[in-house]
Formats: sequence, structure tokens, C-alpha cells
Amino acid sequence: MTTSRTAKRRRGPGRPPADAPLPGLDEILQRGLEAFAELGYEAVSVRQLNERLGMGHTFIHDRYGTKEAFWRAAMEHAIRQVTDEVAAALGKEPPGDDLAGLIASVRAFHQANARRPHLNRVMNYEAGRDSPRLNYLFTLMSPLNDAGRPVFDRLVREGTLRDIPWYLFHFAVTKPLTMYGQTPLARLFGRPDDADDHALLSTVVLRGLLT
Repeated sequence: MTTSRTAKRRRGPGRPPADAPLPGLDEILQRGLEAFAELGYEAVSVRQLNERLGMGHTFIHDRYGTKEAFWRAAMEHAIRQVTDEVAAALGKEPPGDDLAGLIASVRAFHQANARRPHLNRVMNYEAGRDSPRLNYLFTLMSPLNDAGRPVFDRLVREGTLRDIPWYLFHFAVTKPLTMYGQTPLARLFGRPDDADDHALLSTVVLRGLLT
């Protein structure tokens, strides 16, 4: 018994107990995303990250090298999940039906982001700063943007979508999602924490975009 207590006292700083279950990669990256969203990239330290991950105090250094590399891994993981969900929704629609594809992709995009408020908070934070991190996020989003732009152009030409610039379409679709990242403010306005309102949000957005 004495030996066990001594071993626990001598455990290194930031190192979880020997019998603690280690999180998997998905959970590690999710915990990292949450830490960056809640504390901010500049403010959070590698030590804090390791503690939030429940790993040893050298985990990020050993596995990723730097805080920036870990940040990139967490962002890539989160954005890939959103992209995969949008792609899956598009795959269920008839090929060549641009309108059905647009509606499905907007709804899937809103649903995916509603489940990931921490990603939205990071995106909002980085979007207001001209930095290499913003450029990296834009690169991660490029496949989704590149797939949607031709559909947008065709629907505008045929008069189904309002004739607006592509950038305005982007912000009309994405900026309402701040509601999910600004949970305390939304709560003050009366939004329940368990509100299931992404479908309604998509309907409101689409009605403003479609002619």
C-alpha cells in the first residue's frame, strides 16, 4: 500500500495515472479542438493542451513536434468530418440535379456544424486575422468550395439562385452558424442548449437565396 501511494506521488507533472484509459486519436483531436476554441491559439500552452488531452506532458512534442502542427491536425480532422458529411448528403441526390444538390449540401453543412460548435468558434476567431493559420483553414475548405462553385454558377445562370457574388453566397450560408459557436449569447436570447434548429436555419437561409 505504501509503495502504491509513493508511486502516485512521484508521477511526473501532467502525466495521467498508469491505470487511466488512454483516449483514441479522434478523441485527442476533438479535445485539442475544444481547447483551442475555449482558450485561443495564442493563450493556450502546450502544457495545458497535454493536460486537456489526458496524455503525458511530452505527448504533443513527441507526436506532433509543435503546437502549430497539433493545431493543424485538429483543424484538418474537424473540417474533414464536415466535408465528408456534405459529400455523403450530395451522394444521395440524383446526379445532375443541381438544385437538389445545393439544398442537400446546405442542410448537411448546417447539421454538421451544429454538432461542432467548437469548430465554428475557431473559424470565427481565425477569420478576423490575416495569418498563416487562416490561409491553412482556407486551403482545407477549398475542396468543398471548388465543388460548390460550378453548381452555384449554373443555378445563377438559369435563374434559380439570386444573382449575387460567390462571396456573398458563402457568407449568407456560413455566418448564421455563429449561433452554434456563441452558446452563452444564444442562451441569453432564450435558445435551449439542446435545440434542434439546424433544419429551420437552413430553410430560412435557402428561402433568402432561391428565387
